[in-house]
Amino acid sequence: MKIIKNLIVNIVICSVLLYVFNYYQLWIKIDLSWSSNLIGLVWIFLVLGFVFWVFNSPIKRILKTLSCPINFLTLWLMSLVINVLVFYVFAYVVNNILFQWEVTVHLWNILQTVILSFVMAVGISILNKIL
Repeated sequence: MKIIKNLIVNIVICSVLLYVFNYYQLWIKIDLSWSSNLIGLVWIFLVLGFVFWVFNSPIKRILKTLSCPINFLTLWLMSLVINVLVFYVFAYVVNNILFQWEVTVHLWNILQTVILSFVMAVGISILNKIL
């Protein structure tokens, strides 16, 4: 039961952080011009939060485990590359594979994506400790 609670909390945290970053247009922009009602926006951000959680939690852990020797040699700079890669794969999947109905994710440049990945990681870890 605790696993399901943690999963739901992580998905909601990812959704809220994506919404906040999109609302203030900090480092990420999600075009939702066709959806104007609140329930539609909530569902879209919950789906985006779930997709981001899938890339951020299990897939990133697998990539970090596989790249552990490279991380050790590069003094953990490879982990920063993996974080940025996770955001770009998330944007690619959302834009090209998952949604065919005008949901697009725009990431600005690599430096802003690095900042976004750092802020998301810190935000997720702080909110997980609180909740």
